Amino acid sequence: METLKLEAKYRSDQTKRHRNEIRKQGYVTGSVFGRDSEPVPIELKLEDFAQQAKQAEAGIKTLIEMKILDAPQQADGLVVLKKFDKHPLTRKVLDMQFQRINLKEKISVYVPIVLVGEAVGLADGGIMDQTLDELYVSCLPTDIPPRIEIDVTHLGAGEHIRVEDIQLSEDITILPDPDTLVCSCAVPTVHAEPAIEEEEAEEHAAEAKAEATTESE
Repeated sequence: METLKLEAKYRSDQTKRHRNEIRKQGYVTGSVFGRDSEPVPIELKLEDFAQQAKQAEAGIKTLIEMKILDAPQQADGLVVLKKFDKHPLTRKVLDMQFQRINLKEKISVYVPIVLVGEAVGLADGGIMDQTLDELYVSCLPTDIPPRIEIDVTHLGAGEHIRVEDIQLSEDITILPDPDTLVCSCAVPTVHAEPAIEEEEAEEHAAEAKAEATTESE
């Protein structure tokens, strides 16, 4: 798995005012956390992290060799981007959370699911519906797959794929319920209301005709 290098700076001033100031200068706030250490507040240039942020948005977990300048204690090491927050309107990245990792210890991450191929059921009027976009798995950092590809060409109309149908390496543990639905080739629902309304209209017309006949007699 590819390892990227990233340089950040220890964020000694954690006030809201400082946070707003550095964001205007193109920086984002963040923190590095680990199981056996206190979170380390950081700030980093957004453009330095542009490529990594794009990969993270696509769900790709990349190992990052992070160097933290001016930290009061040794804080450098391997991390992965665990999550990031965006502005609800501008969609600009505002904050990043990195998890410190040990290459010999398993971590739990979300891996994107990519459907491959065209289901045969589409020719019969089926509609592909993907209900699970990411799969939560546990594995060593070096075993994290960039994506999980699922072949759907065999799916007929009305058929589906569940988590239990996904086959991965023995080194990767799938965490969600095996019965969780991943995708399906759904059969469109046929609404019978128009036919019912037409039938009712015919009945009303017949009743009106019968009444008219009775009156004429």
